[in-house]
Amino acid sequence: MKRVLLLTLVTLIGGRLHSQGKPLVITGVRGVTFGTVLPGVPTVVLRTDPVNSGQFNIKGPKGGPAVLSFVLPLTMTGPAGAVMSLTFGSSDAGYSATQSIGSQVGFDPKQPFTVAIPNNGTASVFVGATVNPAANQRAGAYTATIIFTVTYL
Repeated sequence: MKRVLLLTLVTLIGGRLHSQGKPLVITGVRGVTFGTVLPGVPTVVLRTDPVNSGQFNIKGPKGGPAVLSFVLPLTMTGPAGAVMSLTFGSSDAGYSATQSIGSQVGFDPKQPFTVAIPNNGTASVFVGATVNPAANQRAGAYTATIIFTVTYL
């Protein structure tokens, strides 16, 4: 039986924006990592997985409302242009006002989600996904990029 090694799913994109005179900073902490998967066997990474889920940290104006949104890939690209299917479920993203993976409000990463930035100005977003390798999936490292945007209202 062949093994397919997936190094990382997400290249986390963060940046610095200004909102009401204060910077809004999004930092990619870690990408979603599937590790070794087997051809034909879907592999799930939950948003609550402290090692393999993706994580973004938000630092911004205190106590303000914001809209979280993603641009999500449908596939990952691997060796010689091989592709592997990728899906995101209706609760594969989670928002934590305390930045704790154990204290999240789940949401659908395919839909914008409105939150209140806590009074300390920091929060985290966690992301999971499911990879669906074909029965004849080519072995190698596969990657994709998730773009995360925070719009301060």
